[in-house]
Amino acid sequence: MTKISLLTVVVAALASSAPANDTALVLEDHSGKDLSARVTEGPTLRGEGFQVRLGRAGTLQVEIGTDWYVLETNLSFPGDPIGWNRLGEDPTTEGSEWRVDPPVGREDGILQAAKGKHHSIERKAAIAGHRVEVSDTITNLANQDLAILYRQEWAAPTPFQPLLLAGQEIAGIRKTSENPTALLGQSDSGLGWLAEDDILRLQMEAAASANLLRISVSHFALRPGESHTFRYALYPRQKGGDYWSFINQARRDWKVNFTVQGPFDYFDLTRDMDLVRDRERLKAYLERKKLGVVAFSPWVDYDNYNYRTGRPTSREELKALGREARDAFKSVAPEILCIGCIEGNLVSLPPQAQKALWDSSPDRPQNQYPLSEPQMEILRSFDLPWNDCLLVNEDGRCRYELYYRGSGDRRIPMIAIAVYAAPGNGQHRYWMDQARFLIEEVGLDGLYIDQFSLAFNDSQRYSHENWDGRTVDVNPSAGEIARRYTDGALVGIEARRELAEYVLARGKYMLANTFPAVERMQSVPIHRFNESEWSFNLFGWEEGDKPPLAAYPCEGHLSTPISLGVRPGRDGDSRAAENYARLIHKAAIAYLRHGLLYYHYGTSIPEEGPGAGQYGALNHMFPITPLEIREGAVIGQERIVTCVSGEFRLKKRTEPLIRVFDIRGLPVSVDTEIRNQDGEWLIRLSLRDWAEIGVIE
Repeated sequence: MTKISLLTVVVAALASSAPANDTALVLEDHSGKDLSARVTEGPTLRGEGFQVRLGRAGTLQVEIGTDWYVLETNLSFPGDPIGWNRLGEDPTTEGSEWRVDPPVGREDGILQAAKGKHHSIERKAAIAGHRVEVSDTITNLANQDLAILYRQEWAAPTPFQPLLLAGQEIAGIRKTSENPTALLGQSDSGLGWLAEDDILRLQMEAAASANLLRISVSHFALRPGESHTFRYALYPRQKGGDYWSFINQARRDWKVNFTVQGPFDYFDLTRDMDLVRDRERLKAYLERKKLGVVAFSPWVDYDNYNYRTGRPTSREELKALGREARDAFKSVAPEILCIGCIEGNLVSLPPQAQKALWDSSPDRPQNQYPLSEPQMEILRSFDLPWNDCLLVNEDGRCRYELYYRGSGDRRIPMIAIAVYAAPGNGQHRYWMDQARFLIEEVGLDGLYIDQFSLAFNDSQRYSHENWDGRTVDVNPSAGEIARRYTDGALVGIEARRELAEYVLARGKYMLANTFPAVERMQSVPIHRFNESEWSFNLFGWEEGDKPPLAAYPCEGHLSTPISLGVRPGRDGDSRAAENYARLIHKAAIAYLRHGLLYYHYGTSIPEEGPGAGQYGALNHMFPITPLEIREGAVIGQERIVTCVSGEFRLKKRTEPLIRVFDIRGLPVSVDTEIRNQDGEWLIRLSLRDWAEIGVIE
């Protein structure tokens, strides 16, 4: 009889069920437990090369060849101490009140239900081609709000190899909604796990070691009589399936492979209008640094300091500057997209409110700092459009940022308050007004919005004035609700969709900072990136060495494969200026190592002197419609961008053009072979791996 031995593992820095704190998560010892009885009986679903079985006690097993993976599911309920009901062989703390019905096979899949005093669960498993779709519908049967800790525990007879969480070889991860994946492997198989519903994605935590993976939702509650369905997909893979084949299949299933425009960069209209007004200089600028999308600043109503006048830029001033710049750029590059900038979750206060807060307590620059109680009284005294959506912490205080613009006599403080959008609230209305201004009044081609998903940072995500009906902290010993609050990433989903749909319905372009964190925004065809520049020490590896794997760029694996670039010298390193071009291209190679392309972040490569170079491959990455992403390459319909040697295929009527650039962006010659086979070009490209970038188009 097959036995499974699972070690006790403590994984630090994960949020368990403890309220608000990131404490250790313990994976219980399963040593010596006999799992054979869990997996030998029950209705079976058969797919190509795999099968799925639900056992009488609620265990789910996936068999791939001779390998197998087994799932037990645990649901908490309040008690003294906390209680647990299980879909699995272990006894429950609710005893005889918890009943698991035998699984029932139907044409559309297998159903299994379980019910107790506090809650019920109905599981459905069905095969959908290459994947298994599983849903767990949980209903609150109590007469009060009910906290439920939801835990999946996956096990196998041998240690997992590979074992990847969100694309990384790490023991634990929390809140990985942009890349909510796990990949488990054994000698002859792999099993990909993908969260699909919004709550599972937004609250997902995972810990793994040896042959045990736990996936947890630890901040979830239901009102009486309400239900929620956790949905996830399983990707059984026979020997040879790796992370990239799993992630590319998920990308196709989620329909995220739409055309990406670029290159992209920002352009400050109050600093650089001399360039705009000199058509010959502007033409030379765009010939050297090719741009497909340019985002004009100052931003609308936020961080809108005018470096010419020394004061905030009014909408009328911004309209005039934006129209002039749009016309100038399009006269030189007719296809370029000119867009405006708005902020996602920070709003600059009216001058009177800014002055009152500043006078109350002038301070050094701060980011996401709580207002004092006297400052809160001042803030509440103003009739602000955002009074219904202020981000309020546990102490009833709002967060703000204080920064300065200008210098000398023109140096002025600027204060912005953290807010969140939800359908119909003040920030949602503000978004729509700003979008209409940029598109209908200024006449731009679309907009860029910052910090869009709100799933990226706890301090800018949760508000404690109201409850969203799902998000709570849980007392870990008794399983009761300790605190109710609102997740701005959850309640703002439809507001985000409405903004995107407004832009797209007018045939315009939208770019957002932060990758999609929820299902309802995943396949909306807007461009997304995150800011990954702080993920790397660009002096930390030698040119030609493979860059290190980093967590933040991995968030882009299920979205538009781009990340915002780096600003050499951002950390004060004195070596940055003399290595400027090298650092820019080294960062582009680091992004390609993660299957991502490079967007500029105010890049200005000098033509001569220390740090000189050219834009090289950065000028030739776009447009691209991704077909797949790989370690070191992005394969698209129009072109292939790679920093590793290999054999590539490109469908094109004429022979492809191959360009290769060195670490400074200068063209170099390399060995290539090209031949046509059945209307498809086969290209063998030899590069200096991780030190050169090739573009095949």
